[in-house]
Amino acid sequence: MSLREYTIHKSPHPSEVKRPRVIQEVRSIIQPIKLLSQYRKLTKLQHGNGQRVMLFPGWKSHETVMYPLKAYLSKLGYAPEYWGLGINNGKLESYRDKIVAKLKAEDRKDKLTLIGWSLGGVVAREIAREIPEKISGVVTYGTPVIGGPAYTIGAKSWGAKETERIIALIDELDRANPIQVPMSIIFTKNDSIVTWSACLDSISKNVKHYEVKSTHLSLGIDPEVWRIVATHLQNVA
Repeated sequence: MSLREYTIHKSPHPSEVKRPRVIQEVRSIIQPIKLLSQYRKLTKLQHGNGQRVMLFPGWKSHETVMYPLKAYLSKLGYAPEYWGLGINNGKLESYRDKIVAKLKAEDRKDKLTLIGWSLGGVVAREIAREIPEKISGVVTYGTPVIGGPAYTIGAKSWGAKETERIIALIDELDRANPIQVPMSIIFTKNDSIVTWSACLDSISKNVKHYEVKSTHLSLGIDPEVWRIVATHLQNVA
């Protein structure tokens, strides 16, 4: 099955998420069945050669939520690792700085691919912006590229003043230092956690977009997401 890239036409300006559509997200309970039915085919995709991959969980999620993808990538011959910071409590700039410092301190020449789910993808993008020489590519799914937490159900936890600051900061960074590494962005219009139009990146030049049909909570075990991840890794290897 070939992947179809999504072409950005005119998407609506992101709006605030009032409340998650619980019934819609409940659909995620059938995703494991869908994944199991396609798992054998997924394991036959091109294998890696031990390339490093770092995984970033979404807001309020522990890094182990990325375990299914981690196990799959290990089976494909990559070397996936957790981000090493446990639960993502939304301290985006602090997380970025810690991981940037860690990677800069490493005496290694191999590059990493960063894969982030939801708000974890915001951290992954900012690391790639800071140290592109260390990063081979980025994959995000359900990630609010525009505004960080501003267009997610967690916006109130940051408050209006802070979300406005983050929106302005990301806008400025995009203008002054756009992300250069190859990126694959995955989103779903069935997302009730993050406004889907906030997931689109019309600034970065080296980016591909893919639309999938799952809900936000089931993106982590969506076989189509895994196929896109595997394809991205093949292309940047």
